[in-house]
Amino acid sequence: MNFLQRIFPLPLLLLIFFVQAVAMLINFDVYDTREIAIVLCWVPIFTLIHYYSQSKIVYYVLITLFFIEGLLTLIHWIILKGPLTASSLFVLLNTNLDEATDFVQLKFNYYYLMVLPYFGLFFYALKKQNTIIEQQPKNYLYATFLLLPIGFVTENYVNDRFVRKGVPQTIEAFISFAEEVKSYNKLKKRTVQQVDAKLNINHTKGNTFVLILGESANRNHLSVYGYSKETSPKLKKRSDIIIYDDVVSAYSVTFKSVLSMLTNSTIENNLNIDEAVSLIDVFHSAGFKTYWISNQSPIGVWDNAIYNLAQTSDQVVFVNKFGNSSFESTYLASFDEMIFEPLQTVLQDDKKNRFVVVHLMGSHSSYNKRYPSTFNKFNNHSSDKEQLINEYDNSILYNDYIVDSVFTMLNNAANKNQHQLFSSIYLSDHSENVYDENNHVGHDYAGTMPKSNVEIPFVLWVSEEFKQQELVYQTIVKNKNQPFVTDDLFHAIIDLNQIDYIGLNQKCSVFNTNYIPRKRVLEDGRDYDLN
Repeated sequence: MNFLQRIFPLPLLLLIFFVQAVAMLINFDVYDTREIAIVLCWVPIFTLIHYYSQSKIVYYVLITLFFIEGLLTLIHWIILKGPLTASSLFVLLNTNLDEATDFVQLKFNYYYLMVLPYFGLFFYALKKQNTIIEQQPKNYLYATFLLLPIGFVTENYVNDRFVRKGVPQTIEAFISFAEEVKSYNKLKKRTVQQVDAKLNINHTKGNTFVLILGESANRNHLSVYGYSKETSPKLKKRSDIIIYDDVVSAYSVTFKSVLSMLTNSTIENNLNIDEAVSLIDVFHSAGFKTYWISNQSPIGVWDNAIYNLAQTSDQVVFVNKFGNSSFESTYLASFDEMIFEPLQTVLQDDKKNRFVVVHLMGSHSSYNKRYPSTFNKFNNHSSDKEQLINEYDNSILYNDYIVDSVFTMLNNAANKNQHQLFSSIYLSDHSENVYDENNHVGHDYAGTMPKSNVEIPFVLWVSEEFKQQELVYQTIVKNKNQPFVTDDLFHAIIDLNQIDYIGLNQKCSVFNTNYIPRKRVLEDGRDYDLN
C-alpha cells in the first residue's frame, strides 16, 4: 500500500464518495461541490491519529464517526433533498417515532434503498483495518501533505468563516444548532425590558392594537387575493379593511419569522434575538397592558423561544394543551375559535391601552386538522394531490372566518368606546407551498427558496375613530401596494400606534410617509424581486 493510500484509505473514501454521489444524484442543483473538497481536507487530519497510533480501536472509532456523519447526511438528502441544517435538527428533536413514521411515508421514494449498500461499505471498511502495513510514513512526507488541509482550515478560521465554509455541512448544522440552543437558554431568562417609549397621540381615552399571527397561509390561496376558489368570502365582503398585496416573510420557518416580526432583529442587522428589543418591551414601556393569546402549543424546542418571549407579556393564555410536543399538536385538532373567549375577556378589560398578540394554528399541517367538518367545502378530488390542496384550501376558508370574527369583535368594542382608537393587523408567519411550485408540499426547500414559501397575506383593519386621523390613514391606504418584508414589522407597528421610541426607523415602516422599500434579500440570500 503506497503513501497516498495510507492518507486516504480506500474504504473511507468509498464511504465518503458514496454519500456525495447520492446527494448529487438526488438534487444536483442544490448540491455544493465544495463539500467534497472540504471533507477531503479533513481526512488526513483525522487519519493522522490512526497512522501514528496503529490502534485498531482508533481505526474503528474514526470509521464509525465518518459512517454516522455520512448516514445522517444520506438520510436527510433522501427525505428532504438537501443538506442537513440546524432547522432540521430542531425538527428531529421534536419528533417521536409515530411522527417520524408518518413523515417518512409522506416523503417515501426508492432512494431509501441506497442506505443498504452504504451499510455494506461500512462493514467492508471495518474489515479492511488489517490491510494497513506496519511501517510508519516518513515524517516530512506527512508534514508536507498536511500543509494543504491545515492551510485550508487556518485560512477559513482567520477570515471568520470557519463554521460557514471550513467544515462539512453536517458539522456546520450541529455547530449552528448549538449556537441556537445557547441563544434559547439566554431567552429562557428573559424578562420585559424598560425602554424609552411613550404614547404620542391626542386621544387620551385609550388605544387597542391586536396583532393576529397566522400560520402557513399562502396569499395566493385566498380569493381576496384573486384565487379561483372562494376561500375568503368574509374578508371580501368587508369594506373596512386594507389589503396589502406585496408583503413577504423574511423567513420560511415559524420561530425565526415570528421572532423577527416581534423584535428589532432583521436579516440586515443580524441582531441576536436575546439582545433585541421586542414589541412587548416597547408597548409595556409606553404604558400598555400586554397580552398573549395562543392556539399554538407552548411545548417544543423551536417554539420555546417564542414561548419565552410571550412570557414577558402581562397576561398569557395558551388554549392548546392537547399535545405532548409542538409536533404532536399538529396531528390533533385545536380549532382557532378557542381564542375567541379569552380575546373577548381582554377587550372587556378596563385597561385603556392594550397590546394583544393572537397566535393562530392557521393552516399548519396536518391541514385536515385545522378546521371543523362544517368547513369541509372543497371536497371534490380525483387524486391524493387534489385532496391535499382541498384540505389546505378548507383551512384557509376556516381562517377567513377566524380573522373576520376577530375584526368584528374589535369593531363591536370600538362602537362601545367611540373615542378610543382600535386597529389590527393580520398576517401569516410564513407561506406554504402546496403544489404551487416544484410539485412540492410544505415550506422546507433546498437551494433557491420558492416564492410560495414567503408570499403571505397582510390585512389591516382600523376603527372609524382611527380613520379620523386623515393624514395617517391616507398614507396607510396609499402604501398598500408597496413591497414590504415582515422583519420590519417591529417599526411599522410602533409607527401605526404612534409611539415615540428612539429605535423607530420611519423608513422601515410601510405606514409612514418616509417609508423606503428595501432590497428584499431573504433567508436564502437571494433577492426576492430578482427571481
